[in-house]
Amino acid sequence: MRNFTQGIVSAVGYSWRKIVRFVFFIGLICLIGCDRSVNKVYYDKSYNEISTIANDTKLPFCIVLVDSTQSLSQEYIAQFGQKQNLMTHKTIFCINDVNTPEGEWLLKWLCPVSLPLTCVFASRGDLIDLIPGTSIETFLYIDEAVKNSATTNFHWPNLFKKDKQSVLPLLNSLLAYRKFLDQGVYFSEDIDNVIDSLSYPYSCYLKLTGTLMEQDSVEARAVAKQLLALETPYVMELYKDEFVTAKTILNKDYKIENDAVIRVDQSTINLRDCKVGESTPVYVNVYNDGKELLVISKVHVSCSCLEQIDTRDQITVNPGQSAKLKFNFTPDIKGDVFRDIFIVSNGINMPILHINIIATVTC
Repeated sequence: MRNFTQGIVSAVGYSWRKIVRFVFFIGLICLIGCDRSVNKVYYDKSYNEISTIANDTKLPFCIVLVDSTQSLSQEYIAQFGQKQNLMTHKTIFCINDVNTPEGEWLLKWLCPVSLPLTCVFASRGDLIDLIPGTSIETFLYIDEAVKNSATTNFHWPNLFKKDKQSVLPLLNSLLAYRKFLDQGVYFSEDIDNVIDSLSYPYSCYLKLTGTLMEQDSVEARAVAKQLLALETPYVMELYKDEFVTAKTILNKDYKIENDAVIRVDQSTINLRDCKVGESTPVYVNVYNDGKELLVISKVHVSCSCLEQIDTRDQITVNPGQSAKLKFNFTPDIKGDVFRDIFIVSNGINMPILHINIIATVTC
């Protein structure tokens, strides 16, 4: 997924490194999934499709959430390829990239701290376990969950601050509620009970969808306010469409371009002929192309070798204006060095803007 910010794919676009990783990822998928119908391994199938196959065959199934641009997800695929024959005779596997529409709703539903995440379901479609990671223990516990059709003790870190055994029934209730909505059925009391215990953007959005389906404008406005109360740059990165829907309900004239809109000159900065121990200045021009005040609340760097010069608690940029962020890059190793800058703001288009730093350190 990642810690939560890492689990989210930046809207800035793919760098050449991400493209190479994606190609590698697809190659691994092809190697392990040449005959998916025989090996019971699928790729980017919907939950409904896999659930139907599992129900027909009376087999449990696993949906593995991966990010094709992340090395850990690539590692999972490689390890799974070695264990495939042992794993797939007991269950059906579907590997879903979170950068696809099907993977995205699963990501919004489960809101994991990190990826990959293996979701184990009973043949009837109920979620029975969530197993993170790529370790040896990961695969052992997947096997245990499938064999016993029960939740294991393998720890699942989550943002709900609840133990896995408490969260799973609530997630299953939301899954059932989503199925009812797809059938045009809305139960307000059921979703309220879940939101009381698991209040996060996806649960509120499902309720909002129900009120809109019932054409209850008064309740829809109340739920929209409830959803927007959860807004932070970190959750906005994942639930942008849901927050935009809520804003539109509260203001029919709302347009996304009227919000704060963040932009930088370039998403990749190349530094040449850097030297170990010597500082090289790095400048990032940040523009506000929207009509509301842009507030930069945090700037994160991936290494202490990148130092932000201006460390104010927050930086504001008026509509139509720009601000210059200043950094010093002081490498401690030679060769090609890759570093990252993350700009956290209320920019509706990219709440967490990612900038790649690619440096050539010659001596």
